[in-house]
Amino acid sequence: MTRMIRMEDLARKYARAAYEAALESWLGQLGTVRQALVAHPDVIEMLNSDANFSERQRALDAVLPGDVNKGVRNFLYMLLREHRLDLLDGIIVELGYIIRRGPEARVARVVSAVPLTDEERERVQAWAIKRFGGDLEFDFQVDPKILGGVIIKVGDEVLDGSLASRLTSMRAQLLKSP
Repeated sequence: MTRMIRMEDLARKYARAAYEAALESWLGQLGTVRQALVAHPDVIEMLNSDANFSERQRALDAVLPGDVNKGVRNFLYMLLREHRLDLLDGIIVELGYIIRRGPEARVARVVSAVPLTDEERERVQAWAIKRFGGDLEFDFQVDPKILGGVIIKVGDEVLDGSLASRLTSMRAQLLKSP
């Protein structure tokens, strides 16, 4: 029995290594594609246009590095067909999270009105880890529209401590009052 468990553990380690290598390959190739697109803003304009798919596909092929594998290429075509190539940066970020934490990666997205100091980030991280568990990645973003406070989203749960949300709630209460 011990030998069997050890074989399973070893198989899991090799499977994890293969999984990470495959994803890292995709991540690298998608990053290379992103750099190629950034270097050709005129092509980005064409890709986002209303031109038919075949024309847009040819424009994409013209800037794709030759060593992009078929799977990545087909994935990019699917994004192009759905007019979702603008999601490439976000896909790269999410894929990075998945590589680091596995397919069940949990990300705490923290939105603040202004950039948080290191001390504020540490306090938010400590609170979120206490609330949601220690297996979190953190993604800090700034959105001045929230006016103040923070919004923390982990999975489907959203904790909205923004000033904009509070003002909206207060306004609703005032409109309800006789």
